[in-house]
Amino acid sequence: AMVASMPKKKKVKKTKLEKENAADVGSSAPAKPLRQSVHSQGASEDTSRQLSAASLGRGPQVLESEAALKRDALHIFRKLQVAAPEEKGGLYAEAVKLFDSIESRGFHGMGSITSARIVYCNAVMECDGLDNLRNANDSQDGNAQALVERIVPIIFST
Repeated sequence: AMVASMPKKKKVKKTKLEKENAADVGSSAPAKPLRQSVHSQGASEDTSRQLSAASLGRGPQVLESEAALKRDALHIFRKLQVAAPEEKGGLYAEAVKLFDSIESRGFHGMGSITSARIVYCNAVMECDGLDNLRNANDSQDGNAQALVERIVPIIFST
């Protein structure tokens, strides 16, 4: 008897992402959303940030709070860039006050607070942060020193 032979299946190499998603489907662990390759789909940067944030358990409210913190920090440090020497003391005080208010702005838990502090420091770095911090360190202003003491350990630890 003649038996028809079946064509052999071609092996298709799976990407790392496909393997992880396949592993998630077969496990008995609670269901997690399937991870997607955002860049291969041509998604916008905002969509990428939202997916990334969602996978870390950071919802839209946290992202909004971080955006507001960044906006406020940028406002202070941009003013500091162009401020006259006699205006800088007040701006240093404002910057310290903003940094110290992170917990009261709705960031709770060490992970959330650390993330917010990094957002703040990133805003500092966008505004010639190291130059401003060097000038603050050279200044005799107590608020400038307080600002340096708060920011420098975070910048150099990340």
